[in-house]
Order: sequence, then structure tokens, then C-alpha cells
Amino acid sequence: MSQDDTVPVSIIALRADAYSADGKNVIISLKTKFSTAERKYSVPLECFYDFIVDLQRLNASKEATSIEPKPAGTPSPAE
Repeated sequence: MSQDDTVPVSIIALRADAYSADGKNVIISLKTKFSTAERKYSVPLECFYDFIVDLQRLNASKEATSIEPKPAGTPSPAE
């Protein structure tokens, strides 16, 4: 099974708990759909910056594909 064929794990809770002592990481906790365990991770701040860029890119591509052309002769709001 290739990496692209893996089934994503359903996250039901994502929380930012604290900053690391040096302030370079955020301690996050995750809960998954089929487990009662809460797992904690230390994530570098740079990862969140990249994550935000990825979300913006996904949003931009979603908007670009959802724009439907107007039928000919349809006035714009300014007209």
C-alpha cells in the first residue's frame, strides 16, 4: 500500500495546550474517533506557518473551481 492509499485517521479534538519552554514549539493534543486515548505532540511553530499556507492554497483552489461562468447577458451587480 502506497502512502497515497492510506486511509486518514478521523480526529475529533485538536487542542493547543502550551508552548515549549524555549517557545519554539507548541504542545498539541489530539483525540481520534475510535480511541479514548489523548495523544500529545510537540510541533515546531514553522509547521503551523506552513499549515496556514496550505489551508490558504486549498481555499484558493476551492474558490477557483467553484466559480461558475455567468450566462451571457446576465448583468453584473454594478449595472
